[in-house]
Amino acid sequence: MAVQADYFISGIFKLKEKKTHFFVHKNMAAGFVRGSIKSEKEVIKLLESKYTLLTLTWDYESAKWIDGTEVKVVEINGEKTVRSFKDHRESNHLDKLINMASIMAPPALFFM
Repeated sequence: MAVQADYFISGIFKLKEKKTHFFVHKNMAAGFVRGSIKSEKEVIKLLESKYTLLTLTWDYESAKWIDGTEVKVVEINGEKTVRSFKDHRESNHLDKLINMASIMAPPALFFM
């Protein structure tokens, strides 16, 4: 059975190699809304509030958005972070999403 998402993550922002912010879309009955930038802490808060988040990727062959893998909170070295999961194995599929910093203004403009 497929997971029904409350939100989707279609892109990431990185500072060096650390994910700092995400491009998040609320899922509505008619489809998902335009994305907004949320910090990792905001995404963790959504997840801890029992909202379901999935990755979202563009499939060029079918020319449509495809629901990806479920995103959850994990603790690594005593620090909470988010990871995506597929087939119940931990992996960092979030890194395969669009690096939004490469197509939007520099992150410093957003996160000051």
